[in-house]
Amino acid sequence: MTIIYDEALREYMAKKGLRTIAVEVISTQNSDLDVTELYVHLIPEKRAAYFKEKKHFRAVQGELGELLLPPYHLEYDETIRFFLKKLLFFRSVGYEGIRL
Repeated sequence: MTIIYDEALREYMAKKGLRTIAVEVISTQNSDLDVTELYVHLIPEKRAAYFKEKKHFRAVQGELGELLLPPYHLEYDETIRFFLKKLLFFRSVGYEGIRL
């Protein structure tokens, strides 16, 4: 598995001092709607320890830091790419190569 970070995300991670990306499976159930998605976000080191110890996430070493993957069955491509998504003043981590 090859992990690629785009340049804008690299700069944002360095600016914020965050080196760990977590991939979580988020679901919501409503009477009419059932939605399950992946939530990919940057987390601090203390939170990363919690994910590994309490939530049993698997750590994969990337070029800039760790990628924490949940203990659920997900599909991974050979290359996983992370990039920075911007909307006005909101920032989030986008991804390619991971599917439910």
